[in-house]
Amino acid sequence: MAVRAPHIPTYRERSALQALVEKDWLPETKLYPAGPSTILAMFGKGWLQRKWDASFGWTYCITPAGEAALKSLIPSKPPKSSRPRGSPTKGKA
Repeated sequence: MAVRAPHIPTYRERSALQALVEKDWLPETKLYPAGPSTILAMFGKGWLQRKWDASFGWTYCITPAGEAALKSLIPSKPPKSSRPRGSPTKGKA
């Protein structure tokens, strides 16, 4: 499986970023399915800002870089060949 470019969000990252669009600060629990390590990775990429809230602990909001990442196109899989595996190509024996 090909490795996704780091500027393109994974499923979990994209879900968390979508939860933050047009919202104020949200606690980590509202960013499901992203867990603590995914959230810290997004923070490290500059996609999230965080601040401490006395009631909820760390809360997060999306940054302009996070909005740009969310707008990036998801790469499509290359088309599968119509030729069955192991069959000879045209003109070859």
